[in-house]
Amino acid sequence: MMKKLLCIWCMMMNCCVTIAQQQTPSPLIIYANTYQQGLYHSFREFQTNAPSENGNLVIKDRSSAAQMYLLADKNQLVIRDGAGERKVKDYWGYCDGQNLYVHDNGLNKIIETGYYCIYYQQRMQPAARSYNPTAMTTGPMNVSVQLYKVINITTGEILELSAYNLKKYILPQDPELLQEFRTDKEKKDKLLYYVRRFNQRNHPVI
Repeated sequence: MMKKLLCIWCMMMNCCVTIAQQQTPSPLIIYANTYQQGLYHSFREFQTNAPSENGNLVIKDRSSAAQMYLLADKNQLVIRDGAGERKVKDYWGYCDGQNLYVHDNGLNKIIETGYYCIYYQQRMQPAARSYNPTAMTTGPMNVSVQLYKVINITTGEILELSAYNLKKYILPQDPELLQEFRTDKEKKDKLLYYVRRFNQRNHPVI
């Protein structure tokens, strides 16, 4: 009789622990009702909505000329205090209380959160050399490059959004969606669609 009661008690305790775990909210930022304002020095701080530094932080855009000819980042984050204004260095990202930004060739706004957070990046990079017939000189021609990137909210891995990366790294976690992607003849024009579908079907916890 005592053994039977002990077994019943153990089963009840296990059920209670399981229910408690299910009801405990995930610390992931993608489930947060509000974002904590401040500076993320690491991916972990971003992932858990826990910036480690705050202050009078301001995003300052760089001129088109600086971006074009110097290949400078499109913007920079500065902090203003009693000593004046100084550039912030060595950080992962930033939150202004409403929007999330990742530091990758300047600050890029995250346009969608989920298992894979999506952001849009625009940067300048060297291309072919140009020829100036008037001065009879050649010089580098820098071009604007536009692409989407995704952040795995569980690992922090950042991938360029491409058909290869979707098939190789993202969709294998969802075999049914991967099969749909493989048979889709228009998949190269629907990369964002498949990331969003994946986010809707998969809900990570840590």
